Amino acid sequence: MRYILENEFIKVEFESFGAEIKSLVKKATGQEYMWGADPAYWGKTAPFLFPFIGKLEQEEYTYEGKVYPADKHGFGQRVDYEVVAREADRIVFRTTDSPETYVKYPFHFVLDIEYVLGEDSVQENWYVKNTGENTMYFSVGGHAAFACPLTGTGRIGQKVKLYGAEHKTLIFSLRINEKGLITDELLTLDVEEGMITIDEHTFEADALVFDGEGVMAVGLCDETGREYVRVECDAPVWGVWSVPNNEANYVCLEPWYGICDYEGFEGEISERPYTNVVESGETWTGGNVIRVM
Repeated sequence: MRYILENEFIKVEFESFGAEIKSLVKKATGQEYMWGADPAYWGKTAPFLFPFIGKLEQEEYTYEGKVYPADKHGFGQRVDYEVVAREADRIVFRTTDSPETYVKYPFHFVLDIEYVLGEDSVQENWYVKNTGENTMYFSVGGHAAFACPLTGTGRIGQKVKLYGAEHKTLIFSLRINEKGLITDELLTLDVEEGMITIDEHTFEADALVFDGEGVMAVGLCDETGREYVRVECDAPVWGVWSVPNNEANYVCLEPWYGICDYEGFEGEISERPYTNVVESGETWTGGNVIRVM
């Protein structure tokens, strides 16, 4: 089901399936900032990643010695959320564990995704409550796809601004292999005034993954360097992704509290890098802010 929130500055449309932002329009200009979800390239706009980020080794994981299946990015994007609160500038989507989720993720939880409208911004808050008796392990992240370029076609020459990298001339990305797993190799990217320029090779090896590079926010800019959208978050890892086909006019800005597996990983879920931990009865909180210019 679709829901619309708006204030004096912006109008935002949400879909309860996946609790996904479908449209973000700035009223003063009528400009749409979200990707149009053309299924010829990628039919989503902002899937929510939970309880995993990316792919896991052998598409499975181990918990207390038992092996469970793991879909790419988890199931949080594939369930219909209930709206548990709705105000003029705020909406809260909720999902909980079920017999279907428990088969592949043996934890009891309540997951709330809250959106709050501001002046040219959307605050997205994530609450993960452990309603079971055992310690809960999970990853969570955003995957919002923004129009790139903002108008017209052709993302080549557009720029990605990395806040925290303004002093750098080079930045390093983890390399993901054809199975969606992290390798020991690094990609080296040129940085000028905190920005990398998109070329025909930028996304040919899957996402750019910035781990330990001090990134605090990521924005998209036109070919002149004018920024038009930004995602701010204190996440330890950032993904920047699009399909390799350069006719696809979008780029995803993805703050990750978690990461996909390194190739060959054989540990338990509790040993996965950046895995979040929440004890019985406790609630983990995170989130990000989307700003449009």
